[in-house]
Amino acid sequence: MAGFDLEQLLDGIDVISVKGELPEKVYGITQDSRLVKAGFIFAARTGGNVNGLDFVTQAKANGAVLVLTTDKPPEKLPLPILQVKDFHRALVSLSRTLNGDPSSKLKLICVTGTNGKTTSVHLIRSILKATGEKCGMLSTVGYDTHKREIDAFLTTPDIDCINSLLAEMVDAGCEWAVMEASSHALEQGRLDGLKIAAGAYTNLSQEHLDYHHNLEDYARAKAGLFRSVSPDGFSVINIGDAWGAYMMEATEARVITFSQTGMSAPLLPDAQAETPAPLLPDCDLSVTTLDHSLKGGSFRLGWAGDHFDIRTPLIGVYHGENIALAAGIALGFDIKVEYIKTGVENLSAVPGRMERLDMGQPFTVLVDYSHTPDALENALRSLRLLCERELIVVFGCGGDRDKTKRPEMGRVADEIADRVILTSDNPRTEDPNEIIEQIAQGIKGNADIPVRHKRATIISDRREAIRNALSTAAEGDVFLIAGKGHEQYQLIGEVRHPFDDRKVAAEELAKLGWTTSVVHTGSE
Repeated sequence: MAGFDLEQLLDGIDVISVKGELPEKVYGITQDSRLVKAGFIFAARTGGNVNGLDFVTQAKANGAVLVLTTDKPPEKLPLPILQVKDFHRALVSLSRTLNGDPSSKLKLICVTGTNGKTTSVHLIRSILKATGEKCGMLSTVGYDTHKREIDAFLTTPDIDCINSLLAEMVDAGCEWAVMEASSHALEQGRLDGLKIAAGAYTNLSQEHLDYHHNLEDYARAKAGLFRSVSPDGFSVINIGDAWGAYMMEATEARVITFSQTGMSAPLLPDAQAETPAPLLPDCDLSVTTLDHSLKGGSFRLGWAGDHFDIRTPLIGVYHGENIALAAGIALGFDIKVEYIKTGVENLSAVPGRMERLDMGQPFTVLVDYSHTPDALENALRSLRLLCERELIVVFGCGGDRDKTKRPEMGRVADEIADRVILTSDNPRTEDPNEIIEQIAQGIKGNADIPVRHKRATIISDRREAIRNALSTAAEGDVFLIAGKGHEQYQLIGEVRHPFDDRKVAAEELAKLGWTTSVVHTGSE
């Protein structure tokens, strides 16, 4: 590999100072000292909780030849130092060029929204796979470059990592890439410099308000995706959601609208919102539910004066919107309906998204990632329609995250489920019992009434909570374990303890005598 001429790479980058003798050639760039290879630039981000300059020695041991920083160079560092005025701009430019500008060689599709992102990107990838073409994926549940599969450490990684993974996809012969775009990533510019062929919007509801402070700021971050879509590309937007109009306002690209009902969206939910939404025309792509069961559902999609029906193994009426979004992306690229139908029907499950565990028990056990009030409500209302007897839910809320949603999730569970078991999620540095108490404020009864008198059972140990619910479930019951989904750990303090709701539930079912192992996992 010939490498890149550093002098040419630095053209257009505002360099403040240089310390040491710069290398003539460089071969890559990363912010993670563990991922440095021979000839790499180590981008030492400073500020926040970690100072990248503390890892220069490790980066050098792994082959780094240069340090990029915005800080004044320390007196003693074992590598040449390049101090720049704008770290982010330099990182975007260098990572794009050093990886061969991979997004320009792919049709890159980005999906944003509060709920449904993961299922939507899996549906899109399954449709593209049905056409016979390769599609890489960056998702909450993992990264797949067609060279390797990697556990996801962030829903949307940093731009240097994104460009590196997209380059792997190009090398593997991918024509497409589909990824989730989180609000944190959009706010922090982690998608800057990418050529985005298509953007898509699912919905917006209460989440991450510890970071964004209010729904308007949260929506503004999400809308950043649509400002970034290439003018010659297009966006697929759910105008059945109250914020869909706001997303449409942000893009100059062509827009394909969809809705579960096909009717116009209401105004923004908060009359005090800084940017009011206009009234909208009927949507381009409508979706209606034909049938819905614990084995999946059927939906009818209306498009261009015609319609077609799709069957899916995915459980939940809300998947109609996810399917419409994926179909809208495919139709925007002129992909034939037959491939859309095949792709949707071939996606048997998405890890941790209404994932069904079948050990031969006479009741239904589902694991779902629903960790927002809206997601939990959608999941429970879908299951309420299908439940022959009792609907049981076990869930908690994560620590060091948006506290305002906790009582709201308690209220939602209390209103819809027959039995509610509150437990620990990922408490992080918070007291798990205090988190549970805050959830319980939404359960029926006055806030000053002790929790033990409210209509909920509290079992803070998550395994014990799952065991309790399973041991008391009867034939025809539907049991939902919500909040952690695909996660394989429980974060207590700063320590990750092995914990997978799916494995724990399977183990507890086996202890109860149900041993026919048919665990529905995987995305295809």
